Order: sequence, then C-alpha cells, then structure tokens
Amino acid sequence: MAQRKVEGLVESQASVTVISPSITGVLDALAAQGLIRIIRREYQQGDLEGAFLVISATDDEEINQAVFAEASEKGILVNVVDQPELCNFIVPSVVRRGDLVISTSTSGKCPALAKRVRKQIEKQYGLEYQEYLLLLSQAREKIKASYKTEQERGKALERVMDSGILELIRAGKKDLAEETIERCI
Repeated sequence: MAQRKVEGLVESQASVTVISPSITGVLDALAAQGLIRIIRREYQQGDLEGAFLVISATDDEEINQAVFAEASEKGILVNVVDQPELCNFIVPSVVRRGDLVISTSTSGKCPALAKRVRKQIEKQYGLEYQEYLLLLSQAREKIKASYKTEQERGKALERVMDSGILELIRAGKKDLAEETIERCI
C-alpha cells in the first residue's frame, strides 16, 4: 500500500521521502532514478521537520499514533492509511487518463469500496480517453476562435463530442476522428 501511495505522489511530481526499514524493489528503483529519497530505518520523532504532507502506511499502531501526534503538533497534513480518526485529510482513489483525472472517496469509511469503484472506472474509461481529451482540447481552441457566443461554442463542442470520435479513436482511426472534428466545427 505504501508503494502505491509513493507512486501516486511521484506521479504528481511531489518531493518524496520514504522512511522504512524495508523497501520494495520498485521504491529502490525510484530512488535510483532520483525520484524519491529513502531513509532505511523506523520513524523517529523529528522526522517530519519541514514536511508539508505525511502519509503513514505502517501496521504499527504506536508509530501511527506518534506520526499523527507530531504532524498535528506541527500543523502538517497527515493521513494514516485505513485509520480515518488519525487523518486530517483523505486520499481519494484516482484514475488518470492523461489530463483526465477521476477520483472517488468514501471519506475514509470504506477504502475497499473506493478501490472497487476505481477499478470499475478504469474499465469504463480506458487509455483512449487520454487521446480523446487531447483532441477535444484542440477542438475547443478552434471552436473558441470560430464562434462568438458561448452558446454557439457549447453547441459546436457538443457536436464534436456526439460525433463518434471516441469510437474512432478506440478503432485506431485518429485521422478519421480529426476529419470528423473539422466537419463538426
């Protein structure tokens, strides 16, 4: 679980320090690439100095309590995984398709449900949505330059989105999708 949290933070271009006596191969690889810093030991009082946000993903209740206490004392955002009572923020379950970001949360009540919903969203919104959003963004810029009123722009964008270009992208027909967009504009 800690590895997934770190990967999400790295994906968001955060500066990440992992404090743990045991590290996965993936985290070692991220450290070797200079994407994270690793301190190979248990958490110690004072480790949160200078931190903006802390995620504690340990099964050790004593460490979780100590991390929460230090973070709270220093006014640092803290999330102790699977313990909403030791959180002052909740991390949603996120699906990323390029610039399309879809998140779901149960406000810490049942992270397993958020995970299940995320998996359903991942199936419904496949990798083709990254290309779809890129084409829609380009179409939107052309529409803004071509139409004067917000109402006309909205109708033109609706025509583009309703034109079947997503299906064309799924079929690998990007050129035809682009031609369709031009006709809709």
